[in-house]
Amino acid sequence: MRRRQVLGAGAMIAPAAIIGAGAKAQDAPPQDGSLLKSGGSFVNRRSGEKPGITDLLATHAATCPFEAIDPAALLATRHRLLDTIGCAFGGTVHPRASALADVLRDSGGKGEATVIGYPFRLPAAQAALLNAVSARAYDFEVMTVVIDRASVPSHHSPTTVMTALALAEREGATGPELLAALTIGDDIAARMLVAAGLDFEQGWDGAPVFSAIAATAIAGRLLKLSPIQMRDAFGICVDQIAGTVQNIWDGATDFKLPQGLVARAAILSAELAKRGWTGIGDALLAPYGFYAQYTAGCARPEILSADLGKRFHGEAYFKPYPACMATHCGIEAGLALREPGRLSEADVLAAKSITIEYPAGSLTGFVAKPFVIGRDAHADANFSYQFASVNALLRGSMWLDHYDDAMVRSPQIAMLAAKSKLAPLPAGMRGSRVTVELADGRTESAHVPIASRHPMKQISSEAEILAKFHRQTAAAKMPHARSERLAAAILGLHLKSRPALTALKPLLAG
Repeated sequence: MRRRQVLGAGAMIAPAAIIGAGAKAQDAPPQDGSLLKSGGSFVNRRSGEKPGITDLLATHAATCPFEAIDPAALLATRHRLLDTIGCAFGGTVHPRASALADVLRDSGGKGEATVIGYPFRLPAAQAALLNAVSARAYDFEVMTVVIDRASVPSHHSPTTVMTALALAEREGATGPELLAALTIGDDIAARMLVAAGLDFEQGWDGAPVFSAIAATAIAGRLLKLSPIQMRDAFGICVDQIAGTVQNIWDGATDFKLPQGLVARAAILSAELAKRGWTGIGDALLAPYGFYAQYTAGCARPEILSADLGKRFHGEAYFKPYPACMATHCGIEAGLALREPGRLSEADVLAAKSITIEYPAGSLTGFVAKPFVIGRDAHADANFSYQFASVNALLRGSMWLDHYDDAMVRSPQIAMLAAKSKLAPLPAGMRGSRVTVELADGRTESAHVPIASRHPMKQISSEAEILAKFHRQTAAAKMPHARSERLAAAILGLHLKSRPALTALKPLLAG
């Protein structure tokens, strides 16, 4: 049942029972505004009058000491920083990257923070916006959280990393201060997501929705907010959350924009709270708070506090391919078919048909829509099972330039897409299977049950993360020696007692 159907049935009024003494779901006023006419009873929906999970997370974000974070968690944070910054450099080569950069540069303001890959500076909130969009440009950044064997797709890091970088630079935060803020924020994002699960049928885009309060926690910590100010900042940010998956269904360029808008909103929220603004009392669990408005509810509230301050979770799938993660098993099946001794490019081009199989439940979402190129070739190709698999079959790889208009619209891709069809995997199978019917009637098939570097299988090594980083900085025409200095500075942030961005600034700018 969708959230709006649940709301229509009155089921989501249940949190009011915690706040209004003795209130019951059936006491809720009608949704058509006929309370006075019907003589219905009043239900108090004021929130935040008693300490709850929002207060706990706000206090944790404001006060958790750096020393409480274990070395493994700090290393994972540095790896996310490295990967996301690399993706931002790669994002600067996107055909439409300069448009947002031009708009924000022309808007002016104090040059408080570095814009990655560009020769100008922006106010911190604007820099966070642009850098986050750059990092999400090719949908290539680290993603997916795993807590207690529950794996949920996510896109937090562009928002959280770029919020942290921009404010750390402006505020002169040290390396440990930056890492602590980012580690704590990423942990909050992971907990909030797994506590709710992710359902695109709700219509909201989980990337900005589940990054918002986490980025606010990062901003608030770097601004040294008190616990009550942090709670207010959370509430202020809930009023600014937006982002719909309709942009992906429609193949719109702006699928990546909410990732940056919520970074800007997080900084604004923390700045307003520091100056005395108040926000929603219980940002997470109020009757019309985060979980009631943007999700089907907090299904696993225990996740929000379990081992809080002792275990720190974060995104762990360092994507090997610039494409929606849902397509990665199909990409790897296509690549397996192009291995030496299997299919040649000529075999693929001469094929009679291509069958791309995924679990039946995976064939109802936006990635399964017919591959039709609209006004933005990259957006349509990025979220397409068909494009991902036939591109891997044709080119034997997957890289940024495969999304250039000419590459997406190539006659060979069009021909192979026309020969391809989606079909459900047999019950019980997972991942993806790609089967090519050859010109002579033979078939070649490859099945990938789980992506090779998915955290439920094998997390990427530091060497692999570094190789991906250097390949993207090279795409942005950064000399390799400079790329190596930048990577070393990022990986050594935990050792720096001086402002974290001192060594990074000249290496990050274009």
